[in-house]
Amino acid sequence: MSDALLSILVSALVLGSLYSLMASGLSLIWSTLGVFNYAHGALLLLGAYLIWTFSEKVGLPVLLAFAAAIPLLALLGMLLDLVAVRPFISRPNGTLLVMVSTLAIANAVEGAAQLIWGPQNKQIKSVSASTFALGDVRIASSTLIALALALVLVIGLITLLRKTKWGMAVRAVEQNRDMAMLVGIRPVRIYASVFAVASILACAAAFVYGTTTTITPTKGFEPLLTAFVVLVFGGSATLWGTLVGAFTIGLLEAGTTYWLGLQWSPVAVFLVLVLIMLVRPQGLVKGRS
Repeated sequence: MSDALLSILVSALVLGSLYSLMASGLSLIWSTLGVFNYAHGALLLLGAYLIWTFSEKVGLPVLLAFAAAIPLLALLGMLLDLVAVRPFISRPNGTLLVMVSTLAIANAVEGAAQLIWGPQNKQIKSVSASTFALGDVRIASSTLIALALALVLVIGLITLLRKTKWGMAVRAVEQNRDMAMLVGIRPVRIYASVFAVASILACAAAFVYGTTTTITPTKGFEPLLTAFVVLVFGGSATLWGTLVGAFTIGLLEAGTTYWLGLQWSPVAVFLVLVLIMLVRPQGLVKGRS
């Protein structure tokens, strides 16, 4: 395998890991509540800043800083459900109202991040500076950590949805909210737990994002937009589709950036998205998780 192709594959693994974690959270909320959470990028941003703060200001090792940020972000996700989703979702035009309210929250978080952390670039330290050689290409161990984190969390979520009582309750609410209530399931609790789980996935995405690039208060929207493309591209009805779509888009972005330049990467992604929507509107993978 040529060094160029190997470099592209390594970049694709990092991008695919990030997008799979982001898109899985979006997919879980979309399939359960039927709404798109525009504040998901803000959750990623908050997760990255929390990990950076615990690591740089409190002095915790990066992995401990990540572990400390997880419960806080889960609580913030439940708070987001409480103030921006629950009051609107049952109203007429509830989907539109939730879209506007989560967009407002995203803008508010961006402004608050400017005031608290400032506009300067910040980066979370890598867990390990070690690398290993594959041919003439040096691969950072953080790449393998990102890949392992994405695969464990997304496949773990698929298993939870299929094998546990919580997963059965989520699928019951997704399929028929009224019937789920008749058998004793409380949708309000399910929605809160879904937002908590999606926020944990956003925190993991923040860990991957913050250790591979710099963060600023305005950087939450870009990964959110690509995660949306992944959701449509892979198929929103199954998390396996999200996983396949994330690594395919990651490979497309990495290849386009290497051969054509960074500015052509979003063009290629959206051209492929339009093509998939015309030819296969249900996405690459059809089914339910």
